Amino acid sequence: MGSPGVVYTKKWVARLILDLAGYTTSANLVGGRIVEPSCGEGAFIGEIVERLCCQALDAGRFNVASLRGCLRAYDLDQSSVRKSRDVAYRCLVGHGMTSADAKRLSRAWIIRKDFITSGWRKAQWIVGNPPYIRSRDIPRESRKQYGSMLSTASMGTDLYVAFFEKGLRLLDRGASLCFICSDRWLQNRYGARLREFVSRGFDLRVHIRMHEVDAFEDKVSAYPAISLITRSDSDGMTKYIECDSSFGPDDVPLMKGWIHSGKDSSRGFSAAVLPSLSGAKPMPLASSETVSMLIEMAEKNPTIEDAGVQIGIGIASGCDDVYITENPNLVEKDRLLPLFYMRDWRSGERSLKKWLVNPWRTDGLLVSLEDYPRLGKYFESHVGELKKRRVARDHPDQWYRTLDKPNFSILGKEMLLFPDMAGSSDPVYGDGSLYPHHNCYWLISSEWDIKALGGLLMSELVKQYISSYGVKMRGSTLRFQAQYLRLIHIPRFSDVDENVRRELRCSFELGDRERANSAARRAYGLEA
Repeated sequence: MGSPGVVYTKKWVARLILDLAGYTTSANLVGGRIVEPSCGEGAFIGEIVERLCCQALDAGRFNVASLRGCLRAYDLDQSSVRKSRDVAYRCLVGHGMTSADAKRLSRAWIIRKDFITSGWRKAQWIVGNPPYIRSRDIPRESRKQYGSMLSTASMGTDLYVAFFEKGLRLLDRGASLCFICSDRWLQNRYGARLREFVSRGFDLRVHIRMHEVDAFEDKVSAYPAISLITRSDSDGMTKYIECDSSFGPDDVPLMKGWIHSGKDSSRGFSAAVLPSLSGAKPMPLASSETVSMLIEMAEKNPTIEDAGVQIGIGIASGCDDVYITENPNLVEKDRLLPLFYMRDWRSGERSLKKWLVNPWRTDGLLVSLEDYPRLGKYFESHVGELKKRRVARDHPDQWYRTLDKPNFSILGKEMLLFPDMAGSSDPVYGDGSLYPHHNCYWLISSEWDIKALGGLLMSELVKQYISSYGVKMRGSTLRFQAQYLRLIHIPRFSDVDENVRRELRCSFELGDRERANSAARRAYGLEA
């Protein structure tokens, strides 16, 4: 692994990406231009130059003048630029070019420069593996600069989003971009602008999810996918492939066969043809049958919030070591807010063990520490830790505030609680006496019976929403964040038969998922 955020692609994956993009010897490589935005140590460069050399030799155009404009590769790391140039040089010399010409050509092709801020010369192919750097790790000035240049790059987007937009803007009509990188942009909040941008003038032809595949030279925690996007009229469909952990180079011909001809094979992957991007909406990724069912359910039912369910997240203190305590006598009694801690509940601990040391009044204002001497003394003993936080620097006169304010209106109300991550949809009932901690999402409703809602939300039908529209972690772990819970569509409680309501409630109280599945199908009108 090289610089932070940089992982190197295995050669068989690089070859697959070039094939998908159409950079093959059957295309006019010598007459076209390919761009690699982040060349690393040359995994793509070696294969690109090999294909280019073979065609140039056959065409009698194996010279600097003919080849100079055929390739442009970028990298900010000088060592990577040097290694990629060496890869290109050795390939050129191996095919018979003089050392001086090979050196001249490799230097012209591969430069040390930021791809995003580079010029705007059009290309027929753009391929590669953009660096995966989270927004918080991008220098602030760079984020501002990218945001001023690109419509999809905000202060909160990860770096690869900017690579997508810049690359797409460089494409000629009918040209292709094929990247391997995170596919979070298809489903999470910060990808909305990029989804809308792609849907307006491009076609997501193929999307290959490779979360479990060993696609890189180093072990990484990324969740990669290959996306093939063309600048062309869309047919409104995307060929979607999900690879399992056994997928490898021997499975590539079968997969390419399905992409090109629809010939089915279950070896190493599953495949589906899905509706492509539609504006900024998240894209569901599942089997064709599942996606069709979810679209039909969404057309017939309101979103969960429109059906009268309110969704929120538990409190983030900004310094749990100070604000979370297991000592019920630490400060004044009315400055301790009892907490629901999902981790404790999952471990089987049901008794109250944690409190938030609470500096807030119910009207949303901070208490005066003069009015609470024990609270004041406690915070003063941790003043160094608390004042280091950004929220304290931004509000120096409120240095002892928590990052979030409690939403006191939810206290005393029945609620459902979801962990941030789980393998299945298992909402937990809360009676409102405990306030949810961060990474725990709460649902309350003035329309739905909360336990009947629990039965509906624990069903496989609802799990399919989260599985299809939400990002997945390894081991098929799902994210139950508010942004994904809000995508669920449910019937209105008033439209659900009384017997079905009773079944949903009983299934939740008993933890009976099969019973919940049957009742949910009846609630959605999928069976009598």
